[in-house]
Amino acid sequence: MNSVSVNISLPQSDIPFMRMLGQRMGWRVRENDALFDPESGKYLNEETMQTIRDMEEGKGVMRCSNIDELLAAV
Repeated sequence: MNSVSVNISLPQSDIPFMRMLGQRMGWRVRENDALFDPESGKYLNEETMQTIRDMEEGKGVMRCSNIDELLAAV
């Protein structure tokens, strides 16, 4: 069986129902306030998420066409 991790936000009052539903369906349900990266299997803090957003926007990113250019720039 292929499994996929899904993060959802629920009202606190719905958590008991979700746990009961998860048990009946054979799901693994867990509460976590931390951001989770299923690719790496690690929890990400807000600083890491801000760094990712900055890179996506090109902030602080240096573009080089080869390693020699990169080494000369640092």
